[in-house]
Amino acid sequence: MKKVLLTAGALMLWTGTVCAADMVRIPAEDYRAIMKSLDALQKRVVELETNQGTVAPVQAPAARPAPRPAAPMSGSDSAKLDRMADDINNIYDTLDQVETKTLKDRINLGAEYRLRYDSYKYKDLRVTDYSTMPPTPTVHTTENDDSNFTNRFRINMNANISKSLKFHARLAAYHAWGDHDENTVANFYNDGNAVHALGDNGLKIDRFYVDWIPQGFPVPLAITVGRHPSSEGPPTEYKENRKRQSTYPALIFDGEADGIVATLGLERYIGLQNAGLRLAYGKVYRSDTNDTDVSWLDNDNTQDSDIAAAFFESKIPFVPNSLMVFSYAHVFDMPANMIDGEMTDGVILGDLDLFGVHFQASDIAKSGLDLYVSGSINETDPNDDSATNLAFGTSMLALNGAPVANADDVESKTGWSVVAGFRYTMPIKALNNPKLGFEYNHGSKYHFTMTSGANELYNKLATRGDAYELYYIQPVSRHLFFRAGYTHVDYDFTGSGQPAWEPIRLDRLDLDTTMDNIYFLMDVRF
Repeated sequence: MKKVLLTAGALMLWTGTVCAADMVRIPAEDYRAIMKSLDALQKRVVELETNQGTVAPVQAPAARPAPRPAAPMSGSDSAKLDRMADDINNIYDTLDQVETKTLKDRINLGAEYRLRYDSYKYKDLRVTDYSTMPPTPTVHTTENDDSNFTNRFRINMNANISKSLKFHARLAAYHAWGDHDENTVANFYNDGNAVHALGDNGLKIDRFYVDWIPQGFPVPLAITVGRHPSSEGPPTEYKENRKRQSTYPALIFDGEADGIVATLGLERYIGLQNAGLRLAYGKVYRSDTNDTDVSWLDNDNTQDSDIAAAFFESKIPFVPNSLMVFSYAHVFDMPANMIDGEMTDGVILGDLDLFGVHFQASDIAKSGLDLYVSGSINETDPNDDSATNLAFGTSMLALNGAPVANADDVESKTGWSVVAGFRYTMPIKALNNPKLGFEYNHGSKYHFTMTSGANELYNKLATRGDAYELYYIQPVSRHLFFRAGYTHVDYDFTGSGQPAWEPIRLDRLDLDTTMDNIYFLMDVRF
């Protein structure tokens, strides 16, 4: 019986401590309900033990007589004890619920799982001999893969730390079925216990950042610090069947970047809804000295690559559910080893300017139709150091004995691209209003943008040529949907997604380089 009383007392003491703490607060109604349950439980304990004769009545004489043997419990007494035990369990359950609610008030957790199947056919062309001018292309046979399964798992976190401070994070694991770090049979066994043995299980940080909104600032201001929300930007949310996920349009920047962003709210000053100006600085690449025990020291052989950008966005005037974004970004000292791991460390390509414009509108005239279009222009500023020059848009490389480009031969190159598409929500309630979408993008000879973080196995938006995608989205519930699609890519030039080397026009070599992909995915979010 002492254990029961001690348990009740401990619960009361624990509850009072929780209520008094600064970091954990219980709602008043929950506290009153717990205390009421404890009072009732105490009264029942005293009543039960008094009836059994195991304890003296409350107003007992000062001289306490020797206790009498307890009378055998009747069936009704046993039932009372059972009910009392149930009440104790209920109180514990109530406290667990309060503790869980308190935790959720501090940080919200969510998760995503995606299964994707791709079946592709790809005609590959690679330039392997740069000793001649123009370089000699080598054509590889057609590659087919009709059994490509991938898993993607994400943990989403956010917390309202205070009125002016918010935290966001996302962890992600992306893994091909049966894939291993090295293509050896021995790694089959290593991969099979990767999660159950010491080592890297593949869960990585996708984004983590803090939003600080200073109070009393004359212009609405938000400061974002950390790993930016810089992947899966507009218009990717249409195909992903979700809300906007990134600050930046996907055609300009789609990947992971660390840095700081200042956002100024301009709606009250210029009259455009949701108007804002973002000024961003980030670190695209940093090379450490990996050949020493002090791995955090900077590598003097390679310069860091930084990015500075400005974005203005607002609603399109007089168009509900719309967005327009004007973008400019400048990449400083892009290193060659960031683009291709086989290149020698220390080669700097030069600087890159990116200009972009994006428009989108959802549920136009309440018809279920979504439309979007993006455009970009990229201009290179090659490094003028002929000793280490690997210029944008040239086929001459100061590496491994290949011809060296003179500084005078290096010229700026300009590329451009466009992406446009639609998504239509079909008014078929029996099928949960499925969606049909189509997207087209084209890239010029020198087209290049920072889109290495694309969701597909291939970087479709980096195409120097034409890409077409048709897809169907079947919602099952707010937590589950399926998507099936077909993508066709027709490459006009070599080097898609690669700013170095002079692009080679494929039709002049009587080559028809294409990629066809049929895919199916299941997406679960909760």
